[in-house]
Amino acid sequence: MTDRRFLLLCAGEVLVVAAGNLAAALILQVIVLGAFLDDRRGYWAFIPAAALYAAVIAASGTILLPLLALAAALGCGYLALTLQDYRLTLRAGGEA
Repeated sequence: MTDRRFLLLCAGEVLVVAAGNLAAALILQVIVLGAFLDDRRGYWAFIPAAALYAAVIAASGTILLPLLALAAALGCGYLALTLQDYRLTLRAGGEA
């Protein structure tokens, strides 16, 4: 990513934060990220996840429970990736 594209991405993130509404900010985030990604393979999985997260925040009226759920999901994802890396290392004959 060139310096100019990075600076434009940062400016877009400032607009996302300035939106004031968290649901609107998540939708803007999807648009801003889509404009600057070169490889959009995971982008189509990110769109429904961000929309679902915005809907949960709008429905719950509070941010604490959705943030805890997001932290739990990210922790499970990190654990799954760590386990996959461990298994690949063992399969390749290396030391874990």
